[in-house]
Amino acid sequence: MALALLTACASTTPRVSANLDSYERELDAAHYSLSEFTVGDGEGAPVEVGREDFQKALAELARSVPFSAHSMESARQLFAQEHEVEFLAQVKEGQVVWAVPLEPGSTARPRDWGSMTRNYLQWCDQEQGGGDCIGLLEDGPTLRGDDLRTLGLAIALGSVLREMKSALVEAANPRALLLSAVWSVGLYLLMWVVPEPLTKGVAAMVTAALMAWLGVDTVWRLMTGWVDLVGQADSAESFAELGQAGGRYGKVLGEHVARVLVMVVAAALGGTAARLAEKLPRLPGYSQAAVQAETQGSMPLSMVVEVESVAASPQGSFSVLMRGRRGSGGAASSGARGEAVTLIHHQGGNRQVMIHGQRWHVPANRSVKDIPRHDPVGDELQAVTTRVAETWSPARLNQAERDAIRDARSQGKHWLAHLLEREARGRYVHAQVVDQFKQVRWNRVGVDAIDPRTGYKYELLTRSSSNLARHGRRMAEELFRMVSF
Repeated sequence: MALALLTACASTTPRVSANLDSYERELDAAHYSLSEFTVGDGEGAPVEVGREDFQKALAELARSVPFSAHSMESARQLFAQEHEVEFLAQVKEGQVVWAVPLEPGSTARPRDWGSMTRNYLQWCDQEQGGGDCIGLLEDGPTLRGDDLRTLGLAIALGSVLREMKSALVEAANPRALLLSAVWSVGLYLLMWVVPEPLTKGVAAMVTAALMAWLGVDTVWRLMTGWVDLVGQADSAESFAELGQAGGRYGKVLGEHVARVLVMVVAAALGGTAARLAEKLPRLPGYSQAAVQAETQGSMPLSMVVEVESVAASPQGSFSVLMRGRRGSGGAASSGARGEAVTLIHHQGGNRQVMIHGQRWHVPANRSVKDIPRHDPVGDELQAVTTRVAETWSPARLNQAERDAIRDARSQGKHWLAHLLEREARGRYVHAQVVDQFKQVRWNRVGVDAIDPRTGYKYELLTRSSSNLARHGRRMAEELFRMVSF
């Protein structure tokens, strides 16, 4: 359902030619549809969810969440398969007790963990009635590592955290449910602190639902604000600094946004994608969210279960990949031209197709039969590009690139540092391939290269969901092979 909202980017449904032959129709039935949402283009605004409705919904959701004596671990398991981040983990007696994402070049700052822990317990006394109120000491006597991020989030939630505690008071295990919800929200948000932010499966459905309830611009602020909080929490040397960081993110959230965030993630606790899809229509504000999704041009919210992944680009856009429903579905069977599968069906009717082990972009007015059966020049170009990409390392950065990346990290903008390094890698690969591959004509505009003998076109690009989506949109009218690295 939520996904629908994400798919909103598609204001028109993909065109299907009535003249497709049986092979084309079979290929078309195996498609995925991709929609893109750009920050600033949406008209959506957060759906307001009042305190009473929020607490009623949370109490209802609590009845379907299985009890877990290990709240942090169950929260990690919820999105365990969604993480694409490389983590540094501390293991105790065979169990992971904490994990933090590795940041190249980052260094941990010294902290007085004893003082930080005492201040945390004082905060619990003031805000939650005492004790280890959000379970940060379940894995040891003092705070450590990712505890600071979760504590920063709890501070940001403010009064909504107190509303949660009140709503769950009659639940069988109120504290366990509260901890599972808080940790799950934090782990979901952590998925966006990566070079190529991507959510898949249940997490992708959560993202789609949030876009329906909150609007594209608010979700973007929610995520970029969290990236800032993570950087500030990692560098905080005192509880006061952490409290200030949490307070700033609390202003980004606001009560209504915080309630929606907690509510949607809580709906995912202990369930599958199908069960989440069943719960969403019962959440407060669903009707308004459904209307907002339609206003933004998306498919019905009831289609959220079809969401495959949601990728975000640092430039300010979301790409939503959704399983196709046209035809009988499934992968296309082998035909006279070999097995072919439509990987992405863009809203304009253009497609990205995998055939003969090659990825091609096919315009809406062209057929997959226009793709050459044999492309030795393209095969060699792909091989050269792959070899060159394997020779890349940060040691190849020039001084200007190193300075820019260092400045970004010093400001806590780790996403920008990753982006700058990725762009440097792309420039390196492109320059090296151009220098080593002289048999094609290289262009400054349009597709990167053209084989002068055959007219076949090639585009070099990094193999990321957001980049593949952008290239398909930017050159929708061109037939070209996608040479990725």
